[in-house]
Amino acid sequence: MALLFDEDYQILEASGLEYDEDEAQRFLVIKNFPLMNGLYVHSGVTLEQVEVLWIVPSDYNTSGGDMFWVHPALSRADGKEIPSVFGFGGGDARHFKGKEYCRWSRHWNSASWKPKTDNIQKVLDRIEWALKNPDTQR
Repeated sequence: MALLFDEDYQILEASGLEYDEDEAQRFLVIKNFPLMNGLYVHSGVTLEQVEVLWIVPSDYNTSGGDMFWVHPALSRADGKEIPSVFGFGGGDARHFKGKEYCRWSRHWNSASWKPKTDNIQKVLDRIEWALKNPDTQR
């Protein structure tokens, strides 16, 4: 059984994002999620993209979901802390195909999700917004 709707897979395909799924764990992993230029590093290396793991809720099209996880762990290039983000070995990490994904705890305003109207594009937009605005939570 697919985790998403046909329309969602069409959006993913058109976006150029590479993805993988684990239906048993309800994981959707975006393998090449773009990052804002020069904002993040890992082990001293500036990153241009990151893997994003999102847990697809069973009621996805009515709730929109919450939180996401990244691999590798991200640090800000300017050295500032990122609130409500957990590094390797901490705070509700997820594991997929031998990689550890670090949690970004972001809780979206439930009123911002239009049940049975919004789709994976809204999820991608939320993640993109969070990664571009690491100091802010919604």
